[in-house]
Amino acid sequence: MKIVLGVLLNDSRHSAYHLVSVVLFLLGFFVALTATDLGPFAPLLVSCGIYVVAGSLLLQALFWLRVGLRKVLSPWLAT
Repeated sequence: MKIVLGVLLNDSRHSAYHLVSVVLFLLGFFVALTATDLGPFAPLLVSCGIYVVAGSLLLQALFWLRVGLRKVLSPWLAT
């Protein structure tokens, strides 16, 4: 728990980005999970929840791809 709080309270420039991505993931997951009891609007809300989850996962994947490419290409970009 101490490690998680340390990461969340860290003042890095990417903390807010990761926090928003995790919040979007959890929001979409709970919307999709709880929307099944809403009758005719359930498919609409479930699909919206799935799209929010997919969007947050895509944000994280693009971020880590950028970080990986920067690490791999940094020796060639420095010159």
